[in-house]
Amino acid sequence: MNVKKAIFATLIVSSMLSTLAGPIPAGAEAAQEKQQEKQQSDGKKVEIDKKMAAKLHKAVSQFAGKEIKLKEVAEDPAANIVEVKSIDGKYNVKFVPEHGIIMSIESETTIDKISKEDQDKVLKELKELYPKKKYVFNKEVPMSQSYDNQKEKLEDGVSYLLRGKDFSASLTKNDSSTNVGFIVIDFEKKELDPKLLKTVTEAAKTAFDHQIDVTKATLVNGSMSKPEWRFGDDKVSICVELKTGEVISIENQQGKKVTTNKGITEKEAKEAVASLAKELFNIDITGFEVKWDNRIGYYRFIQNKVTKVRAALDADKNVVHIESGWLAALGD
Repeated sequence: MNVKKAIFATLIVSSMLSTLAGPIPAGAEAAQEKQQEKQQSDGKKVEIDKKMAAKLHKAVSQFAGKEIKLKEVAEDPAANIVEVKSIDGKYNVKFVPEHGIIMSIESETTIDKISKEDQDKVLKELKELYPKKKYVFNKEVPMSQSYDNQKEKLEDGVSYLLRGKDFSASLTKNDSSTNVGFIVIDFEKKELDPKLLKTVTEAAKTAFDHQIDVTKATLVNGSMSKPEWRFGDDKVSICVELKTGEVISIENQQGKKVTTNKGITEKEAKEAVASLAKELFNIDITGFEVKWDNRIGYYRFIQNKVTKVRAALDADKNVVHIESGWLAALGD
């Protein structure tokens, strides 16, 4: 695996893990925003050497179709990927200075630059996912394009993020296809089905003896997943499959999962998880094979070579996170 693919893989895993954690708890939003503001104000400045600066200039100018001047200093957001902005503030380039790799060039366009056919394609996906909302696109549309470092040119395909009140959807266009990707739709509690709220409330009580404070929810559909509802407060996050209305993931966000299987045998892991797997998912793991997955720090409970349940435990053998269905089978 080359360096760029390895970095992308890391980002995908990180994105998936944060995605599975569910929506930002209502009570934690203000604190998180303040923390993000502090991190941005304290952000590490990264000097750009002349060789990298020339490469960045070439990439952003290709993207813009004209000469673009970049700032001499980049910001260090996270995960070893830094961002340098253009002097006019209209463009930014994400890159990995340690390896001299450009990840993507980003800018903003307007909705009128997206064809009616493509807009209709996104609207169709939104309405199929949830037909009861009205979808009107914002004027501003973020756009980005990946970069081929070996060929020193932009990769085929531009991604757009079409947003509106309570929703967003990604649209990727290349020479051969146009695809709608990740869709997110936000809901207030008053918009939610009481039966769905009851399912979530009972799951939180069953798993962690917690009275979950639901103020909102998010409906998500991605290219690698099935449509699901996400709920959360400052302690518990829950995913519910849209089609079945069944809980497929629940996590104690204040729990601290073990990172190795030292101290917890496979037998002990099964004993710790069995009761909850039965209560939440109606899955009896008694005869299942148990395997520790060192990649993500979870125990897998396997039947006929397929992971039916996976769970993370804390040092006292309490369940921190448990999931079933397609989520559990990820990585098989």
